[in-house]
Amino acid sequence: MENHIQIPKIHRLKFEGLSFKHESQEPILQNVDYEFPAEETVLIKSLQGAGKSTLLQILAGLIIPTSGKYLINDENVLEMTFEEFLPYRLSIGYTFDYGGLISNRTVYDNMILPLLYHKLLDFNQADLKIRELLKSFELEKFKDERPAHIPGRIRKIVCLLRAMVIDPQVLLLDDPSVGLGQDISLKFLDLIEQHKKERNLRHIFITSYDDKFMSLIPHRTIHLDNGFLYNHEEESKRTVNL
Repeated sequence: MENHIQIPKIHRLKFEGLSFKHESQEPILQNVDYEFPAEETVLIKSLQGAGKSTLLQILAGLIIPTSGKYLINDENVLEMTFEEFLPYRLSIGYTFDYGGLISNRTVYDNMILPLLYHKLLDFNQADLKIRELLKSFELEKFKDERPAHIPGRIRKIVCLLRAMVIDPQVLLLDDPSVGLGQDISLKFLDLIEQHKKERNLRHIFITSYDDKFMSLIPHRTIHLDNGFLYNHEEESKRTVNL
């Protein structure tokens, strides 16, 4: 099995004049000009329901902004065809709560699918990779079960691991520690560190209200507030009418 897709290195993620709103709701992003911190772990903070998950989905290319530009390496994602965006898509791992698993596929099938569908590895390589992950996280006994038949914490870690199997450069994690338990959370953080040191992982964006979990990860903080993005150190400079 050969993969002819050339995966580019991702150096920059940037919004230019970007806006997004759901119909009949207040804007989540309003004419935002913002270059995201590169090669760091970034916590995105906001009030509940202010749009953190939506922001991650825009970064993943899953939601199209209302207006403006989303630039990866100075290329406008919004002007790309599916085929042009695919190499970037294969560099972005994302997980949103418990979603994304295919209900009529087993845990094993869900995890191996991205590798085989996009021809990132041949079957033997992909099979070995998935079996090693399942063993490392003590998930072998669940590998032939479907998502509806396994505990929520197992579904959650399967979602997280599936985001890692493509060896992403960009990792988007929406409340990753919710429902996991401390032991699995720590093991997952170890996996992230391994990918940062030995593989392609360079840019990590997390939403979380779990201060204990975030205290274990060196990170920067950016804020989403009233449709604007700003760095933590800029918070004291902001005014209500900005």
